[in-house]
Amino acid sequence: MSKFAIYNYNFLRIIEPNEEHQLEFPDWENVNVKESFENRQQLLEELLLADFEKPFPFENARKKPYWHKQIVKPQDNVYVMRVANVTNVTITDEHLLSQKYADYRNCLVIIDNRPGIQRIAIEQKTMAFSHTKTVANILEASFCKLLKCKLLKVKLSAVYGTNVFWETLGKYPKGFSKVTFHFPHLNLDRLTKVMDKYLTTAREDWDSDLDFTFGANEGGAVKIDRNNQRQTALIAGASSAGAWIKMLPKGEKGKAILCGKDQYVVRELDSEVFNDLAIGAQPLPGMGQSAMDKVKVFMKDMPNVFTH
Repeated sequence: MSKFAIYNYNFLRIIEPNEEHQLEFPDWENVNVKESFENRQQLLEELLLADFEKPFPFENARKKPYWHKQIVKPQDNVYVMRVANVTNVTITDEHLLSQKYADYRNCLVIIDNRPGIQRIAIEQKTMAFSHTKTVANILEASFCKLLKCKLLKVKLSAVYGTNVFWETLGKYPKGFSKVTFHFPHLNLDRLTKVMDKYLTTAREDWDSDLDFTFGANEGGAVKIDRNNQRQTALIAGASSAGAWIKMLPKGEKGKAILCGKDQYVVRELDSEVFNDLAIGAQPLPGMGQSAMDKVKVFMKDMPNVFTH
């Protein structure tokens, strides 16, 4: 079985680019950012379709290049690729002669750009990358580079289960003197529906990120109740958006905990699916799903809120 960490991605507008951006794209003022944002998924689709024919250079924020290749023709706005952390290795044979080779250790990445989904699955494969976050940063930096001419950015965030919050709460019997929720811009309906209507409206009214801080009276702890619907909506909204919750344990000044940091929802898919994709295997008519159909179902049939 192949194990995947699940990420969401959201699009952000660049209202006024920095000086470096303006020098690179001197006609940036002629770009209709509203139009770009309205067509954001279509623009990404066009890039990924072109990437299948001729891969774009992938790189991280420090401009280190990484190899990647889509392993199957895209279908219904779903893309499967391998991303490699290429290293040079030296092999010594029985004649004591040394030869250098490029080692393409890689992991699988599935991008589901279908309307209403906007989800990425990154394979956990420590032989290639120690953390899936490294691959997420590569994808984020590469997409931002490719879309900045349209005054758009892409932000990836790892989702985590609501159980992470309750388990953190259970580790501190004295409670917490302060809890802060940060809700970034979201343009994904399946996530905004999770949140309380008031939160969604407030963010839209101000066209901004949204922060909620709950602080107890001196010496006290904030009241947290599993049965409080507004509180559970906040926790569900933060975890499903991959937004960390900042929690300050009572009596421990300055020692804030970032609930959700380095926490991931992991889902499994049979490795044979990807072998079938690579060789182009197709089932006999009426004898089950194709490998690509299995990938599409895997990406779609995930809850908006994970409990564990």
